[in-house]
Amino acid sequence: MSATLRHPFLGLIRGHRLPSSDLVQYSGIPYASISQRFARSTTLLDFPSTSPPEPFDATRAGPECIQPDNATKLDADCNQFPHAGFQEQPQSEHCLYLNITTPVASQDSSQPLPVVVFLHGGAFFLGSSTRPYYTPVNFLAHALRTDRLHVFISVNYRLGALGFLHSPEAGSLISPNNGLHDQVRAFEWIHRNVSGFNGDPERITAIGQSAGAESLSLHAISSNPTALFKQMVALSGSPVTMPCKTPSQHQGNFLSLALKLGIQDIEQKSSAEIAQEFIHAPISKIRDLAFVGAPCSSSETLPYNHPTMSLVDSRPTSSVTWIERAIYSSATFDGGISYNILVKSRNDIAKTFIQTAQESMTTAGATELLGLYGINDSDSDTDALEKICQFESDIGFFSASLAQVQGSSARKKYLQIFDLKNPFDEGGALPKNKFATHTWDIVALLGCYDDLMDKKQVQVIQHWRSRLLDFVYEKDDGIWAEWDEQKGTALKVTAEGLHMQGKREYMGEDGGRRKKLLKIAEREKGSEGRDFLWEGVCRKWLDG
Repeated sequence: MSATLRHPFLGLIRGHRLPSSDLVQYSGIPYASISQRFARSTTLLDFPSTSPPEPFDATRAGPECIQPDNATKLDADCNQFPHAGFQEQPQSEHCLYLNITTPVASQDSSQPLPVVVFLHGGAFFLGSSTRPYYTPVNFLAHALRTDRLHVFISVNYRLGALGFLHSPEAGSLISPNNGLHDQVRAFEWIHRNVSGFNGDPERITAIGQSAGAESLSLHAISSNPTALFKQMVALSGSPVTMPCKTPSQHQGNFLSLALKLGIQDIEQKSSAEIAQEFIHAPISKIRDLAFVGAPCSSSETLPYNHPTMSLVDSRPTSSVTWIERAIYSSATFDGGISYNILVKSRNDIAKTFIQTAQESMTTAGATELLGLYGINDSDSDTDALEKICQFESDIGFFSASLAQVQGSSARKKYLQIFDLKNPFDEGGALPKNKFATHTWDIVALLGCYDDLMDKKQVQVIQHWRSRLLDFVYEKDDGIWAEWDEQKGTALKVTAEGLHMQGKREYMGEDGGRRKKLLKIAEREKGSEGRDFLWEGVCRKWLDG
């Protein structure tokens, strides 16, 4: 059933009344335009005109950004999510669309609602706001039942080469961080127009997962004086999740990709000339670059040379002042996504990791690290990879979220540890109900698979949803204890329910593994030790 809204600035908009619910969805709303490939996006002020005038059709989702073929199935398999019946989505380099879901009852209300804006993950090279497992219907249905109504908005932005390719020598022809810039344009559009959907632009909570959480974290230390959102929830993503590249590294990468694209005589051409060939290349060739997005440091958006945990937890001088409250979270086995990607392609896993650790670390440090995770050269590939991915989860995700909460400029900040096991094993190699894997946090929160889970799991998730919706509503009593340096209180989400833990408890779990890991890091490189273990050992092996 269609539903038409009269927006004060945009005119008539035709949306879709969702069956068996009190929700209306406005899909495929363009928020910005791109004049040519790799150009900066510009916020749209209105919809394209029609003759005769007709309501804007917002009943179908817009295309996702250009990314690998079969991306929906690939994404679901890497995260071990069921995908029977999922359809691949149309793709386009003109992908700057958002989707708005709002309660029917709110349309005639004089009381504006808080707004939730969701940024998807996908390593900055795949993903979409309209992946079937990101549907917010059950999340909003829970909000309706518990009187926590809000407006939910999901955003597409440019990915891969289209969003993150950069050549400093080509200037504005291929600007840095276009994907992050697109997100800023989306928030600008939302601030301008969300009141017409009965949303309150002064009460925006941004939720990001993985690369989406990294995006929010980068915006938080961007020096941007304009408030994009009031509150943020960063699920398994930080400024160090996907490594940034310096401008010179981006230039080298640009030239390497030019060769891969088949551009001839690059030694005789200027970067601007090469950029023109990128701009006019068939889009299929841009897709075939399979470029994994890497934000560019030392840029307008990211005013620092290299993002590190030691930078983040010292509260960078570029930190914005407009974030009032923030939640930083990691899953206890975020490394599960690496497991599913690498398990079929790597051999001699224990041997090669031991070699990496011994070549990179002191003899004592390598011995201690390998002993901490029980990594032996006699391990099977699957056993060794599981242990390495636990190390990845601890150093690249838990330690990073701890650094973020320590250095956050938010007025109030909270730490969360997500340990609710993924109940599915479709497409992946990990057993179900054993690990709290990457991306399962946001998917559980939004509720796509509620009907496939047992009652107890759903009850825990519903309790957790209520806590996060209390955060959206700025209800301090219903959240959990604020993080401070002394107690370090965190909320832990498990199959048994929600539990408060102090620093001693979560650092001391599993024989004090996390505490011992940070001690190893400190002995190896002092304040830079966490980043050394993440970049110089863990990522070095993962990317090898």
